[in-house]
Amino acid sequence: MTPKKRILIIDDEFAIRESFGSFFEDEDYIVFLAENGQVGLDIFFKEKIDIVLTDLRMPVKDGLEVMKAIHKERPDTPMIVVSGAGRQDDIIEALRMGAKDYITKPVEDIEILSHVVRQVLENAALLEENRLYRKRLEKSERRYRTITENIAEGVFTVDENKQISYSNQAFCDMLGFSNQKLFQKKIEEITTPDSFKEFIKHISSPNTGLSSRFSMEMLDKNGQVVHVEMACNRVYNDDNQYKSTIAIVRDITKTTKLKKKYQQFLLREEASSDDLLAICANCKNIRDENEKWVQVEDYFSDVVFSHGICPTCCAKLYPDFDLSQLDDSTDPNTD
Repeated sequence: MTPKKRILIIDDEFAIRESFGSFFEDEDYIVFLAENGQVGLDIFFKEKIDIVLTDLRMPVKDGLEVMKAIHKERPDTPMIVVSGAGRQDDIIEALRMGAKDYITKPVEDIEILSHVVRQVLENAALLEENRLYRKRLEKSERRYRTITENIAEGVFTVDENKQISYSNQAFCDMLGFSNQKLFQKKIEEITTPDSFKEFIKHISSPNTGLSSRFSMEMLDKNGQVVHVEMACNRVYNDDNQYKSTIAIVRDITKTTKLKKKYQQFLLREEASSDDLLAICANCKNIRDENEKWVQVEDYFSDVVFSHGICPTCCAKLYPDFDLSQLDDSTDPNTD
């Protein structure tokens, strides 16, 4: 159930004050009456008032002083002036103090006043909704920025003109740019030509509620390629029109280089000889065609082996031995 609106009527004329009060009570308002500005302010700061109707020329404290005090403390409170003093200066000052309307006495049709009050209250409700919405939006944005600034992945947004409009520190570090420098760039300036086309293709497709995931090449501040994996989402405004794109980026440069090395290794393997032998790194046994490990001498059973030492190993094991004194008859590799 919607709570009743609370209206404060300030007027030094008893008949007007009472007639307005009776009318708005019948209109289902909670009514507060005040015979001068000071009493009106006392009621206003004691009660929760939704709207104020005030005269201008009153004893003790006039309407302009009332409006000034209310505007200073609670500027969002809607106020309507109902006065017989129709001087232009007073009207301008009343509007400057926040008056939503100025109705001249005598009020011949009180329904007109009632209509104005309803309109002003509706506008005030819309303004309050917008204020609360902006507050929630700002809170969400602060939370979003806190999250994005503390995650390891890079995060950036581009507007409808493909201009960088936000980047977290991780994305700045990834490409080596400062935030200020990134905000001066369009996405085309920090991607390779083919990757820019790929990016446009993904962000131009209708939003299905799922992220577009793809790999692309970006350029750091030195023009070096940074391989990234990207997840993009389109962002729309309240009218369901495209507003911007938010992207989460992961640097996969090292992974990409490792994949290339592995592919090169596979190519070398494919080009290698089919006559390779598997030799144990420890005992030097050889795996034969039956997948059994046999000693070298058994594998090469048709070869006669002799044991000796080659000059290179001899130099390593016996550095003081003069190899130049050896002749063919003393070659350590001969029986």
